[in-house]
Amino acid sequence: MNLNQHYREKAARAERLADDPSHRADARAELRSTARRWRHMAEQADWLARTSRFFKA
Repeated sequence: MNLNQHYREKAARAERLADDPSHRADARAELRSTARRWRHMAEQADWLARTSRFFKA
């Protein structure tokens, strides 16, 4: 599993938890914020992987 996929799965899990109405509103907001950070890290990992392949060639 590459880092991009790993971070996207973590973001999806945080989003699922944020959609659960049994959590407090502030906890759901924090989970959504965490999911955004994981998605950002996934984008960075993807960019880094693509860039490193470009410079190796």
